[in-house]
Amino acid sequence: MALRPAGLAWYGDDMTHARPTGLVLSLAVLGCEPPPAESPDGSTASASTSVAVTASSSGGGGAGIFDPCKRCGAPAAVGTLASPDLVEVSGIAASALHPDVYYVHNDSGDGARLFAIDASGKERGRFDVDGAFAVDWEDAAAGPCPEGRCVYLADIGDNLAKRSSCTVYRVPEPKTLVGTQSVKAEPLHFTYPDGSRDAETLLVHPTTGELFIVSKVVVGASTLYRFPMPLTPGATVVLEKLGEVPSPSGLTRFTSGSIHPQGKGILLRAYTMLYHYPLEGSVAEALAAEPCSAPVAVEKQGEAVEWTASGDGYVTISEGASAPVNRVGCP
Repeated sequence: MALRPAGLAWYGDDMTHARPTGLVLSLAVLGCEPPPAESPDGSTASASTSVAVTASSSGGGGAGIFDPCKRCGAPAAVGTLASPDLVEVSGIAASALHPDVYYVHNDSGDGARLFAIDASGKERGRFDVDGAFAVDWEDAAAGPCPEGRCVYLADIGDNLAKRSSCTVYRVPEPKTLVGTQSVKAEPLHFTYPDGSRDAETLLVHPTTGELFIVSKVVVGASTLYRFPMPLTPGATVVLEKLGEVPSPSGLTRFTSGSIHPQGKGILLRAYTMLYHYPLEGSVAEALAAEPCSAPVAVEKQGEAVEWTASGDGYVTISEGASAPVNRVGCP
């Protein structure tokens, strides 16, 4: 975690862009249409109490397809992160055991630890992750595992694309949320088949338990990779390259993702945008298609998205101390 000059908020992990910090951290985007796409200089829609956009949404799918871009409501701040230790939340995973609880972690610069928060942002517990290192944790996801239900922590950030290998840590979901506890991690080491890559998006299939990674690029298409199955803790595997994920706006840098708990669709997050991909076939087929733009709050630096455990909406959180917890309902 690099030092940041006072009075500026960095836009992007590579710290190539900066802007004044006087912006409102969370603004409701009314309706389901996208704000202006990210520009090369990092500019976004001007901050005010709310923003309304009236562009056409495309790629939403036909009748019978779950379509958050048309059925979900406006974003609303339902709380703020209460813990002073949560200053750069970069990943979020919904609990299956504890109602309205989410697991979050900081970006690079923190230790190997995991926090449990409730839907309002209040801390419910924290966990030291034994057997794990925190080089650059960028995303979290929850899904099936041999123990039943696990949280997956993605140490996959690589701004300079120089890491020889990366790791996803698999942790059984804690049964209790009391105080500070230790949890044991199983490392899933990997390399890419085509050289080092920066990435911030981990996807876990809710039924098969397959793990996918979407690379992060500044311009052009990202790449989708899959872990070979079955997952083998302790071994270093070579990921399978599945294909490209076209950039919806040409300058999209994907920072997080989540697969619907009933497998209805995939959300991919960018700093100022959120995209939904209907999931009717494979993950690769879904992400190769054109998405629609889903409702998302305007946040300081949007880096985390997760469906609720029931799939009736999703939550987003930005980096930054006391960041808002924003929720979108999809009745």
